[in-house]
Amino acid sequence: MEKYAWRFPVKEGPGDQGINDGGISMFKGSQLYNSLAREICQNSLDAKSKGKSTVIVKFKGATLNKKDYPSLLGLEDVFRECRSSWTKRMNTKLQGFLDEAERVLSNDTIDCLIISDSNTTGLSGVKAPEDEKSKWRALTSSDGVTDKDDGSGGSYGIGKSAPFACSSLRTVFYNTYAEADGIKAFQGVARLISHKHDGKNTLGTGFYLNNETWEPIFDSETCRLRDVINRQEYGTDVVIAGFKKTDTWEEDIEKAIIQNFFVAIAKNELVVEINDITLDSDSLRRRIEYYADKETDSKDKTITTILEFYHTFTEEDHIVVPGTIMTDNDVTLYIRKDDSYSMSIVEMRSIGMVVRKRRKNILTHYAAVMIVNDGELNNLLKDIEPPKHDEWDPGILEDKTKRKLAEKHRRELIKWVNDTIIENCKGEETNEIDLEGVSAYLPYDETDDDLGVEDKEDISPDSESKVGDIWKTNPNVRKTTISAKKVKGVKDDNADPHNNEGGGSSHGHSGGTEDPKGKDDVIAPKAGKKTLNTPVVLQQRIMQMPSNSSYRIGFTLKNDCDKVNIQIKAIGDDRRKESVDIVDYKIGKTTTVLNGKTLQLKNIKANEKNEVFVTLQYSERLALQLNIF
Repeated sequence: MEKYAWRFPVKEGPGDQGINDGGISMFKGSQLYNSLAREICQNSLDAKSKGKSTVIVKFKGATLNKKDYPSLLGLEDVFRECRSSWTKRMNTKLQGFLDEAERVLSNDTIDCLIISDSNTTGLSGVKAPEDEKSKWRALTSSDGVTDKDDGSGGSYGIGKSAPFACSSLRTVFYNTYAEADGIKAFQGVARLISHKHDGKNTLGTGFYLNNETWEPIFDSETCRLRDVINRQEYGTDVVIAGFKKTDTWEEDIEKAIIQNFFVAIAKNELVVEINDITLDSDSLRRRIEYYADKETDSKDKTITTILEFYHTFTEEDHIVVPGTIMTDNDVTLYIRKDDSYSMSIVEMRSIGMVVRKRRKNILTHYAAVMIVNDGELNNLLKDIEPPKHDEWDPGILEDKTKRKLAEKHRRELIKWVNDTIIENCKGEETNEIDLEGVSAYLPYDETDDDLGVEDKEDISPDSESKVGDIWKTNPNVRKTTISAKKVKGVKDDNADPHNNEGGGSSHGHSGGTEDPKGKDDVIAPKAGKKTLNTPVVLQQRIMQMPSNSSYRIGFTLKNDCDKVNIQIKAIGDDRRKESVDIVDYKIGKTTTVLNGKTLQLKNIKANEKNEVFVTLQYSERLALQLNIF
């Protein structure tokens, strides 16, 4: 019997382990390399050794001759046993997995990805008793177990599935040199399916280790795959066997590192090497700009947005605002204004890994970077991150009291970020004196042609509201010409009817039976041109009320209109215009909730003075444009 071999624990009792693995499935898909980069670098940053300022993570591709490594060669027998055990109950997903694994193993060489970190503590507890904590066991032989300290990145023990998702063989090898106990250890893990071995039913997860003792392979023993790594300093190695390698895997992993760890790299807390590519504080800007340039003609502006965040975090003209949510200065916000920026916010905890990105539309274009510092808030947010660490969800917590506390502080954090951005991105305002009531007689912006003709007589916002007499003006008639031509309709038997009650000969009446061969009544537009008249505005005004978010709109039309639309646009410092949400509007004593960008009024009569009071989404002072159409 070989000293080292693949061993699968014997299954006692009913039940099988199939191909569906929730942890592995979570990290599959288009974000495969992104998930791998996030989980690997997060784990390494969590394990930074005391006294070390920078964690180094290396991704190195390797093509190994299968026959030279018993740990790889031995997988052939394991997969043969898996197929034999499931022949009579094979499904499409399992068939595809086994076919791909056997294709990889049929080659003389196998692609592997070797990931190594340094300036880290390694995995302690290799020889610790079963009833004591062990970082080694938590990673190599436990499910849903974590042994990380408060404030670290992971808290579920599920992130370790990411490397398996990148393996066509679902096989990963671990190697460590632990700082705490000085032990070196090597072990393989294959997360496969239940199968029969030597006449015994086994579990799906097996291990490459000492065949006699079921212990890892220690440094006093010989192991060819471990010796390829040749670790001489504290840290951990992960070897992904049967690596799902694409032609662009190096660039894809580099972009994933940039997207998720640009702050950690900029602070010189993380250096990443991907074969011959080095990402550090010196090269980071150049590499971000390189990928941003490649997005010039693309709709995907992911790295372009990261470049905004990078400048926001590093440039001297940024605004730095400390905040207090749970304890003093437990969050820091970096803001930078630029006409080309996308009004985006990136949020992360102290580890320096991006948790999420979002947008907050305001007048001024900006980018913002929010970092929660070490402390109570950081620990709380860690507890409400899902396994993929891409959100803060208090609903994860089972304890009702803790959940309410998390909801409260999360809400306070988001509100503080939003309010701080708005406060620091207000446009420059000139000093002015406003005698009480005088502003009601003046246009909101005298240079804005869209304001229309000014009132001959008006009143103060503090008085009874009305629209004064109107100055006569030559109306600007607005017309829209619509062209149409007669076309021949085509019936599509695969299309659903326009109603849910049938069609065809029953004409869609309730209770009718759909006749797929029945005649469809279609009214085609007639050939020719039609002229659509839009409202002719004789006068229009918008004035701010005492409340910052309340405004009074007055207008008069030349012609009767069945429907009139009103939109309000905010004008930014760069003169760009953006529609503003109207929360509600009031006509007379009736208030109507809207929460939309377009206010529609019906049956407006010619030459009548109309007045509407609106509440806008924003509470800060805005330069506004009123559009009536």
